[in-house]
Amino acid sequence: MKGAVFVGKHQIEIRDDLPKPEVLSDEVLIKIKYCGICGSGIESYESGGMYLPGIVIGHEFSGEIAEVGDNVRKWKIGHRVTVNPNVPCHDCYWCNHYQENMCKLSNNGLGTTQNGGMADYINVKAERLHALPDSMSFKAGATVEPLANCVYAVQQSGLKIGDNVAVIGAGTIGLMTIQALKVAGAGSIYIIEPVESKQKKALEVGATKALKPNAWNKIVRFTNKIGPDHVFDCVGLPETYMTSMNLVKRGGQITLIGIHVEPFEMKGFMQLMLKNISMRGVFSFNQEVFATSLNLIAGSKVNVDPIITKTIKIDEVPAMFKTLANPPHEEIKVLVEFD
Repeated sequence: MKGAVFVGKHQIEIRDDLPKPEVLSDEVLIKIKYCGICGSGIESYESGGMYLPGIVIGHEFSGEIAEVGDNVRKWKIGHRVTVNPNVPCHDCYWCNHYQENMCKLSNNGLGTTQNGGMADYINVKAERLHALPDSMSFKAGATVEPLANCVYAVQQSGLKIGDNVAVIGAGTIGLMTIQALKVAGAGSIYIIEPVESKQKKALEVGATKALKPNAWNKIVRFTNKIGPDHVFDCVGLPETYMTSMNLVKRGGQITLIGIHVEPFEMKGFMQLMLKNISMRGVFSFNQEVFATSLNLIAGSKVNVDPIITKTIKIDEVPAMFKTLANPPHEEIKVLVEFD
């Protein structure tokens, strides 16, 4: 079969000699329909970290069940599904406290440490499957996973109804965070984004105002010279970290969603203390959040259509990684379509 394989830094290879997976008794075989290119994939492409070399990439995907293991009862051939790609141990402290995203196996998952969904087929444990409603497209099904990260981040932030928020970055995660914030009852939502087309997308999905990065201090004026209650950093660069620190109100909350693999000097530590800022990192999600996110899309509470900017074929993946790794560009969520 054909698939996209992570080889190392700046190396994604398309191979057409990959073995079709064999299905174990508790698994199903999925014929992939769509698979998204994720920001963490671009970060691994740039740094050489996070992903294990030699694996098929792709952890945002949807498809149709093509084969069912002997011990699988609920699922049938032809069922339309998406998949929670996390693969927890189900036995550690965190798994037993509904925090499978904190599992001791640490970042163990499809498309990161095990073969993922950017190939013709993938074998998946049946317990990780989520059914797509008839009204939900395969394209939308491939966007549930990134939304789940945003829903989890908003849940963990302590947001209160009416709180004012600044979101840094209008990529996939930023645009989905805006919509998750709207569902949660946020007040004004300000987006900081350098690319004009992405600013327009942010306004389309619910942002109150859009600003360029060098105009972030206007948000302080818009909030009665106090600053926003919350800042969500959906980029994860040293400069966006500093913007978050400067922007958030005294006693405010910063939530870090954007991933930055390479170490950087943490400046402004005294400001963190003097402004009494709470800063929280968030990572991934659990099964309940994944199901909630699917329902938000299915129930038209979150609109993913404006976020999907391009659909490509598997042979175009290496070139698209180069494009996405060299901003600024106008792409947001790029999906790989399989026949």
